[in-house]
Amino acid sequence: MNFKVGDKVSFLNDKGGGIITKILDDSIVHVTIEDGFEIPVMAKELLKTGTAEMAADISRAHQNIIAKNNEPEYEDDILPLYLSHNNPDQRAEGLYFCFVPEIQENPLSGSLEIHLINHTRYTSVFSLFLNHSGDYHGTEYGYIEAESRLQLATIGRSEIEKWANALWQNVFFMEDKCKPLPPFSGLVNFRPIKLYKEESFQFESLLRKKALFVEVVLVSEMHKKPLLDEKISKEALKTLEEKIRPEVAATMPKPTQARESFLEKHKIDDKIAEVDLHIGELVENFTNLENSDMLNLQMDYFRKCMNQAEKEKLSKVIFIHGIGNGKLKTEINKVLQTTQGIEYYDAPYARYGMGATEVKFYRNK
Repeated sequence: MNFKVGDKVSFLNDKGGGIITKILDDSIVHVTIEDGFEIPVMAKELLKTGTAEMAADISRAHQNIIAKNNEPEYEDDILPLYLSHNNPDQRAEGLYFCFVPEIQENPLSGSLEIHLINHTRYTSVFSLFLNHSGDYHGTEYGYIEAESRLQLATIGRSEIEKWANALWQNVFFMEDKCKPLPPFSGLVNFRPIKLYKEESFQFESLLRKKALFVEVVLVSEMHKKPLLDEKISKEALKTLEEKIRPEVAATMPKPTQARESFLEKHKIDDKIAEVDLHIGELVENFTNLENSDMLNLQMDYFRKCMNQAEKEKLSKVIFIHGIGNGKLKTEINKVLQTTQGIEYYDAPYARYGMGATEVKFYRNK
C-alpha cells in the first residue's frame, strides 16, 4: 500500500496508531503515535485509518515535543535570568557577582548566597581564586550559559573578607558569526562594609530579589580592548628612547601637578575622611606581590594619610583595614600608640563591622 506524509494509520499487529510524518523508502515509514514520539514501522504492518480526534491529539503531542527539544538546556545549578528587554533601568550587559541575603526581609542577618551573573549573549568559561589574607586559592572553575546565573557558594558574614578582591579570569564564547571579545582577568573589587548596610541591598529585576551587585566587567568595555596584545621588546623600547633627542624632550610640556589633595577622594565631610586600606584599593594588580610587600604598601599609605590629615587639620579619619589575619591592624596600632594629639578606637560596628579603626585629632584644642 502506498502512503504519504499526513496519512492516519493503525497498526496491524498491535493496538493504536498514529500519523505518518516521514517516509524513508517504499518499505519503512516513520509514524508519530499518540504520545508524540516518532517510531519507524514497516509499511506492510500499517492500515490507513484513524479518527480526526486521534489525529489532532497526535499532532498536538508531536508539536509539544518539538517545542521542548528547541528549548535551551541548562545545567541543574545554572538558572536563566529574568530579562526585561524594554526596561531601560535593567543593568548593562556584562558579568556581575551578586550577594543575595538568605533572609530577604532582613538582609543584615542570616547567610549570603553568592551568584555569578552572566548578563551577556556569550557563554562564559571562567576560573575563580579567593583572597585568603593576601594568598590566592583556586576555588571554582567551569562555564555558564548566556543570560543565566550560577550559585557559587553560601557563606556566613565572617567569610566576606575572603571574597573581597577575588581574582576572576574569563573567556567569552559564542557560536557561529559574532564579534569575539578578548579574555578578561581582573579583581572582583568591592568594599566588605557595604554588606553591613541595609541600603546596599536593592531589588534586582534580573533575579527578582534584593541583592548587592558587584560589577566584574562590561561587554561595552571589552569591545574597546584589542583582541591581541601587541608585545614590545626591550630592544624596541631602547630604540624608541634613542630617537627622542634631549632638545625635543626639553620642549615638551611638563605635566601639571594637581592642586587637589589626594585625601579629597576619601573625604565624606569637610573634616572627616574614610580610607579603605584593602590592597585592591591601593594598587591595580598585586598578584605578584609578597605578603610583606603588600603590608608595606598599606602602611606607607596609612602614614601618608595621617600626615596629610594633620596638615589639612581634619578632625577624624576612619581607616578600613578588614579582619584578615590581623597583621595590618596590629601594625596600625603600633604607630597610633606613639602618635601625639590623637585618640583611636574601633569604628562603629553597625557601619564598619569589625574591620575599621577611627582616629580623632585634637590639635586645635
